[in-house]
Amino acid sequence: MSRATIRRNVHFLDGENNEILGFWQNGSVSWSQIAGWMHIVITLPSAQYAVFRCLESGNPENPATNHGPSVNLSGNNNAVHPGYYVVLSANGEPLDIPITEERAIPRSMSYYLSNPDPRIAAFRRRVRERDNCCVVTGTRAPPDEYTGFEAAHIFPVAHLDLWRSGQWSQRIEDDFHDVDDSKIHSVQNGILLASHAHAYFDKYRIAINPDDNFKITSFVEEYFGFDGRYMVLSNNPQHYQPLRSLLKYHFRMAVLCNMKARGPEYDWDEDIPPGMDPVAEISNSKEGKIRFELVMAERLNPLVD
Repeated sequence: MSRATIRRNVHFLDGENNEILGFWQNGSVSWSQIAGWMHIVITLPSAQYAVFRCLESGNPENPATNHGPSVNLSGNNNAVHPGYYVVLSANGEPLDIPITEERAIPRSMSYYLSNPDPRIAAFRRRVRERDNCCVVTGTRAPPDEYTGFEAAHIFPVAHLDLWRSGQWSQRIEDDFHDVDDSKIHSVQNGILLASHAHAYFDKYRIAINPDDNFKITSFVEEYFGFDGRYMVLSNNPQHYQPLRSLLKYHFRMAVLCNMKARGPEYDWDEDIPPGMDPVAEISNSKEGKIRFELVMAERLNPLVD
């Protein structure tokens, strides 16, 4: 028997009583959403497995034999109740549940407030002018006052190589004359966020699903009321709106990051107070080499693009 060490209130077990998936239910996640998430993280066809509610109170000891009937996932808009569930074959027999090896691409907090690069300055200005509010909370920015509001890249600049190999620029329809050659600084790759929402977005704690009417999901316990809201969209032409496929990609990364048994793969402390050595803090953190390379790429890629 194994359990995840992170804080969750929904747990999915296999027939051997090992936790394989989970998340924190803040109230808005339905079973139909879970069906989509499982399609991302479980490599079996969905017809080969089913979800059953564990009947034992508390932490189950025999989920493979002590469970209720299967839960209908498809088209089920009922909210998932916190608790333990077991994933078995469609007829209730223990089944090996293979989990995808795909991992979320790591992100670090992205700040460009003082970056002199004209492309980033144009990106920031255009995102502000289009959205004029935090698209997650709906809080409007005062006229010409954006303190506490940040223009966030949906696809991180640190992964310019993946942006290019994925040919994302070919999907950008933005016709602004000063957009960069790679188009990673297009307004279609940006959204305006309040600083706390930006932190949650960059760390995959929240994500926006364009296939669910741009619904916002919080994958962890949170106290800001992000979960269950809907993204605020401006009235601008489609070719200046955030690209749906980029938001969908970020949502997929958030599912991969949060649903697996081990929980978030890259959960770094971004609070480095003045007087501390930021390089030492980064390099000594968990998976410090990845984090260091990510931070360096984020700072250098705008110079070489």
